[in-house]
Amino acid sequence: MAGSVDPTTTDTSPAEPPPMKRNKFFALANRSSTPRPTPSETEVSLYLNQPCLQEDGDPLGYWKAKQPEFPVLTRLAAKYLAISATSVPVERLFSMAGKLFGPEVQFKR
Repeated sequence: MAGSVDPTTTDTSPAEPPPMKRNKFFALANRSSTPRPTPSETEVSLYLNQPCLQEDGDPLGYWKAKQPEFPVLTRLAAKYLAISATSVPVERLFSMAGKLFGPEVQFKR
């Protein structure tokens, strides 16, 4: 057939962008794919490179001194260093509750 187009030889692929645009696109894609560390990640990295506190050192004093350098970690340290390391306060509370509401206490009606 004269004037007909053979569908097997027709190029239906989209035209490639000019090389300059492609290079700009990949340059932007590569630049944005490298993650930048967050301030918290940077702070943790700096902290991990610090020398360890001696065993007889004061952890609260350490974090107070390092607060300007590590503001986020200082808040975390204050939060978790304030947790009691023993269960004595809880045991004391249950003991008092047992004395108040134990079987030897009789309620008057």
